[in-house]
Amino acid sequence: MMLKEWFSAQECADLLGMSKAGFIKMAARKEYRTRPRQGRGGGLEYHLSSLPLPAQEALMRAESREILAAAPPIPSNSRELQPVQDDAALIAARKAEGDAKAAQLRGAAQARMDAKREILAVVEAAKRAGSNVETAVVDYNAGRLAASPATRALIPEVSVSTVHRWGWRIHGYGLASLAGRYGNRAGSGIIDRHPQLAAALRAFLLDYPHAQPARAHEWLRARYDLDWDALPADIAGDGPIPMPSLKTVARWIDRWKQENAELYACLSNPDHWKNKYMIGWGDASAHILRLNQVWEFDSTPADVMLKDGRHSIIGVIDLYSRRAKLHVSKTSRAAAVAHLLKNALLDWGVPEIAKTDNGQDYVSHHIGRILQALDIEQQISAPFCPWQKPHIERFFRSFSHDLLELMPGYLGHNVADREALRAREQFSDRLFVKNRPVELLHLDAPALQDFCDRWTAAYHARPHRGLKGKTPLERVAAWREPVRALPDPRVLDLLLLEAPGNDGWRTVTKSYGVRVDSFEYMTPELGLHVGQRVRVLYDPEAADLIYCFDAKGGFIATAECPELTGTSRQALTAAAKAVQLQGMRDRKREARREARGISTRDALEVILAAREQAAPVVFPPAADPETYTTAHLDGAAAALRGDSALGVGTGFTPEQAKALGYLDPPTPEDAPPPPPPPPAIPTAYANWFEGMRDVIHRTLGDGEPLSDADAAYVAAFYEDHPNPRTFEAQMNADYGAARFHAWKRAAIDRAHAPRDAAPIAHQRTAS
Repeated sequence: MMLKEWFSAQECADLLGMSKAGFIKMAARKEYRTRPRQGRGGGLEYHLSSLPLPAQEALMRAESREILAAAPPIPSNSRELQPVQDDAALIAARKAEGDAKAAQLRGAAQARMDAKREILAVVEAAKRAGSNVETAVVDYNAGRLAASPATRALIPEVSVSTVHRWGWRIHGYGLASLAGRYGNRAGSGIIDRHPQLAAALRAFLLDYPHAQPARAHEWLRARYDLDWDALPADIAGDGPIPMPSLKTVARWIDRWKQENAELYACLSNPDHWKNKYMIGWGDASAHILRLNQVWEFDSTPADVMLKDGRHSIIGVIDLYSRRAKLHVSKTSRAAAVAHLLKNALLDWGVPEIAKTDNGQDYVSHHIGRILQALDIEQQISAPFCPWQKPHIERFFRSFSHDLLELMPGYLGHNVADREALRAREQFSDRLFVKNRPVELLHLDAPALQDFCDRWTAAYHARPHRGLKGKTPLERVAAWREPVRALPDPRVLDLLLLEAPGNDGWRTVTKSYGVRVDSFEYMTPELGLHVGQRVRVLYDPEAADLIYCFDAKGGFIATAECPELTGTSRQALTAAAKAVQLQGMRDRKREARREARGISTRDALEVILAAREQAAPVVFPPAADPETYTTAHLDGAAAALRGDSALGVGTGFTPEQAKALGYLDPPTPEDAPPPPPPPPAIPTAYANWFEGMRDVIHRTLGDGEPLSDADAAYVAAFYEDHPNPRTFEAQMNADYGAARFHAWKRAAIDRAHAPRDAAPIAHQRTAS
């Protein structure tokens, strides 16, 4: 049973997950190899080699599973070969394979095949003319049958049996069998004669394309050549079968890899397949007509290990001029891409299209906002499709291979030096293998960036095949049309900035200003925003400065990190403190100017009156006092009536207690003085608070001497209101706490002093 090569349109459509009509249209557009359908139904069949490689792989896997399931194992333990009976399908498949190989023969093999084919043709022509094979052979050997001199020189005589053998070979194995191959015929080895082995090896190579022949041979033995009776019952297998040797397996694998070179390359190394086999007949820059029409961006898949840690290399190239830039970044993130974009915009101008990878660093909102603000169209390539931006890919290839010759290095004199040299020699290979870092531990990031800048400068002066022998510098110099340029580079600085975590929002503290990425930033202008939230933008590639904006988007100032800029932290702190104090003085002055002519002394009464008017208190009617009582309520009522335990329910009155000597009558000396009558509110004022405000305003505010009546009014106010907190808080705010309390103490002392004391005068002073 051989691997099926032709498939119907419905089978192909099912395999690719599309409709039959859609597949037929795609096959016609891509000119798939077809033939009339063999059997009922008509239509076309499509050859396996025309299908996409993933479909070929899936079909081969399915066919291998079908062969393994349909071909039962041979139950004999004999090591003798068990031939497989040929059938019509097998003969037809072998003949088609031989005919296909005939077109690839060259040299002596092709000459032998053509000579034998010509002899068979002249013998067949003689048979059609009425002769037989024996007579035709005699006539050929005598020179009476027409044949080319090359054929007669190569094969001057033939025998009847030879002619019959050639005919049998063509019928069974195709034209290629006439080429004179010796040894085992194709398809006659032990692996090809046992479909289980061939299918098993194909399945093994599809899953493990890098495996060594020894592993494949070991797997075959484990599957087909074990003593199954001695194994546990839970281990399944296909039973014993004649086993090829390791060399036979190795030869079969080598032949399979040669016959399926493209498929094997796709399975084992997809990037190698793209570089070697993927069709690129067109010119990817044929549509590029203008300078800065399209820029391509990309990053190297592998990182570079330097003295100061792991770094990435990001690049950009202009397709029209082939000028390029490289940037060494700590990580390939959006900020690094923005930094490279900034340098290119300043040096080259503004492009029309930016073609980028689909990585997170290129499709971030930050990069999207920048490109949209600059009116640059962003084209994102599909995942795992580097051929969609071939120019930057090819540029990185040139850079990596040139790096081998230009990279600063040394000859190894010890183990460490040899390891460094080995790492340098493999740079170009490992730079394009993801997650396989390149070790350049004798360099740091600034040194590598300097090398990249020098290398690109030399690259711009080299002739380029894609530019028809011109250099990128000559290509740019020959352009005479205007290019889009930025009117003010300072606007670009802010536009390309990135917001750190929490969308850039930070709180200005009195201890260190603003903190971003473990760095502390400060500027005198932030002294006016202590305790407030500000939004920060910065360039992580130049972390010495940040840009601060207020909540409304207004620019505040540029803050700096003293440790990175070298500025004195003490000087920045002193300047910020001076700005803060001056700002407070300005705010106070402005507040007083706005409050001039507005009196707030009666604010409390105004608020209370407004509340009473807006929501008058209406209580529900009182309940009948006889309806509810408790022992505690009764006791409280007795206390109000003056009752006591001696006079409740016993007939024992206080007079009787006095007669018995329990209570002593109070003497006139011990009798408490009667409480003083509450001071009367002067009729001139509606309430105590209005009177106090008038006294304070006249004496403390306007400087009028404090009279005895005013002092007595103040003392009476505090005797009636021992803790007027709200009133005093307002007076403290209006006249100053120390000044008001000194005035209060003096007024109370005057109220209790002899009447001939001199009046107290209060002078108006600045608060």
